[in-house]
Amino acid sequence: MKNYLLFIASIWCLSSACKNREQTQQPVPEEKQANKDFFPVADYIKGEIAYVDSLPLRLMKYEFKAGKTDSGFLKPGDFDHLAQEFLPSDLVNTSKFEKEFSESSFMDQTTQALTFTYSTKNDKLELQRVDVLANRTQGFDKVRSIYMEKNITKNDTAISKKMYWRSKKSFEIVTLVSPSNQPQVTNRLKVVWDDSE
Repeated sequence: MKNYLLFIASIWCLSSACKNREQTQQPVPEEKQANKDFFPVADYIKGEIAYVDSLPLRLMKYEFKAGKTDSGFLKPGDFDHLAQEFLPSDLVNTSKFEKEFSESSFMDQTTQALTFTYSTKNDKLELQRVDVLANRTQGFDKVRSIYMEKNITKNDTAISKKMYWRSKKSFEIVTLVSPSNQPQVTNRLKVVWDDSE
């Protein structure tokens, strides 16, 4: 799996270098300048899912609803179904993601952690924000976690999802359901495949 991450990082760096080289050699028409060097978030999540599917890991699911906790083992097929939450169409459709989202980045000098934030001004999209947190390691960025925010409206109910993927460890989805003129309901789902630190 380490080789897969290095491969993704290499492709990302190579494509970035190639784009920079092309730009210095000849002018790029305006319509082609829309291509952006975004981190391949969807490919990374797909790689994480493939990693879990490829190993005989113990998958645990924890659900927190109405002050009660329910836990149990999770089948690989059920894991794949739940993990699809992290692959919304707004993210998987690369051209749409690059068109609708803008990137900003921040380097924490103390921890040497780099955060890429992708956000949109289009409130009609389900996906509203993606944060990629990475550590600087030997010239490559090692992804530590991915955070996403999604907003959905069904009839008169607003649904907000705060989603956190911890690389090689777990994922968590907090769902805030706000029906019109009713109290907000919070549900939390956590799936763990490696609880070591």
